[in-house]
Amino acid sequence: MKIKRGLLAAVLLLAFAVSFFFSGVDAVVTHKGTVAETFVPHYLTLYSLSSAPSLLLALIIALFIFALLSLFHGQPNVSFLFMAIMTVLYIVFLITYCAETRNNSVYNILNEQFLAEGIKVKKRDFNITMTPNWWCWLTAALILASTLTIFPDFRTPVTRYRLKRQVEPYIFIAPHVLLFVVFSMVPIIYGIYAAFTTWDLYNDPVFAGLRNFRTILFDSENTYFGQLRKGLWNTIKFMLYVTPFCIAVPFSIALATRSITRGSKVLQAVYYLPSLLSTTTVMLAWKYFFNNTYGMAVNLFGSTWNWFAPPYTWVMMIIITAWWGTGGTMVIYQSALASVPDDQYEAAAIDGAGAFGKFRYITLPNMSYPLMYTCVTTVIAQLNVYGQPNLLTGYNYNGANAVLLMYIRDTAFTQNIAGIASAMSMVLGAVIMAISFVQIRLMRGDSERAKRASR
Repeated sequence: MKIKRGLLAAVLLLAFAVSFFFSGVDAVVTHKGTVAETFVPHYLTLYSLSSAPSLLLALIIALFIFALLSLFHGQPNVSFLFMAIMTVLYIVFLITYCAETRNNSVYNILNEQFLAEGIKVKKRDFNITMTPNWWCWLTAALILASTLTIFPDFRTPVTRYRLKRQVEPYIFIAPHVLLFVVFSMVPIIYGIYAAFTTWDLYNDPVFAGLRNFRTILFDSENTYFGQLRKGLWNTIKFMLYVTPFCIAVPFSIALATRSITRGSKVLQAVYYLPSLLSTTTVMLAWKYFFNNTYGMAVNLFGSTWNWFAPPYTWVMMIIITAWWGTGGTMVIYQSALASVPDDQYEAAAIDGAGAFGKFRYITLPNMSYPLMYTCVTTVIAQLNVYGQPNLLTGYNYNGANAVLLMYIRDTAFTQNIAGIASAMSMVLGAVIMAISFVQIRLMRGDSERAKRASR
């Protein structure tokens, strides 16, 4: 019986997917006796990127996939949870989307019809009426029917207990999964899609194929070709300069405070405190410290350098970033050092090993995975740098410290060329993935060799 109910629910889910493809809204607007109307299917709304409710469609599709996979894995109660959320979200989508009387995507379609008739209508004069077609009601009915098909049985304590055990873990992780899908997975998918379009953030994106990538990678006469290379090179330089200090400084502090018995917690709190500060707070504080007129670096230490001119800006950013990021990495190292067995050090001391020998053959092998983890995460963090160079120097000195994310941000939100900006973001993402992959492979090999040498 359960198998038949699960099979019926799966069939209804697949029918929902087919009906969803034909679903949409009929949009009508009347201006001075002239009527313009159009049909906007859901799949075009999903790719329009011009309406906030369209994000609900992406979430509904993700839940549809999760529900179908749960059915195939023999977990109808979990699938019921996903489908119940789908039903609510789809109804919310229909209500909120049809309530948009000035939807930008629909406005552009209807406005073209008015222009074809020689009528100019301002957007503020539009009052679009949108009504779901009968396919929408069929879609809602199918997802509701599939939900009711596998409605859990609450009659006996055994079934209630089984339902609780199956559904409870998903309820606990639901907030995190929801936030991840809405604010991470969906924007990533839309960002990849936008990289292959021409999009100004206001009108609907137009598919452009590989044109954006050809422009930024091969068109040497284009401005964005130079921005990609200059910004990417400055980003890589920042990563190369900063990463060693962001690893060595917290590692040294963790080693130094490990042997301190009194006051170690106070020192840990002092070193960790900067990591709690925001980017703007940190940058403004250090900007005042290095100020060429009234900064402490000039008046107290007698420095005559212009810290805001290359190459001293790199020194300044290294100091700030290492100071700011020491706390979190230091805590990881301290936890890893605390887990190293003391009997290994005692055995090494009996064998006559010195401080360097203990560090080389005991501490480092036991710290291999924390070091690998922090190296990879630090590299990724530094390749995503934006706040430090943007707040300290900006594009001064011909963009000597301008990193790629600064160019991406300005291209997308100042110049409204989101397609080029998304393509640049994909190039940066590919570089991060390649560097992280090589780094993990190399460090994994080193850690395995170090462990073999310590045996």
